[in-house]
Amino acid sequence: MGVPILIFLIAFGAGGVAAAGLLPDHADGRVAGIALLVIAGLAGMTLALIAVHVYEIARQLDNAGTLGISGSKPDVVANGLMAMLRDIGPIVGLAAAVYLLAPGRENEPPPVETG
Repeated sequence: MGVPILIFLIAFGAGGVAAAGLLPDHADGRVAGIALLVIAGLAGMTLALIAVHVYEIARQLDNAGTLGISGSKPDVVANGLMAMLRDIGPIVGLAAAVYLLAPGRENEPPPVETG
């Protein structure tokens, strides 16, 4: 019972930290800071869902082998992958939308030449 929770928490933290470290800088201010926090949280949620789904697929494959229905293993994997993509798709889309709508750094004005 505690293994999926532990997997979720570790993957959520790792995904959030990795996303926050890898994203390019946006503008300074509250809106950009909140956008970074939301994107990191959504990325952590995505990685956590992937990790839990992989755990569930492995558990179902193990149960299929012990129940003697090992001929359905490809179906277990296919259904697990479809469920995983169905669950993480909207989260990745929302994270991409927040990233694209976050305020970016303003272009610096060109240097003024003094003559």
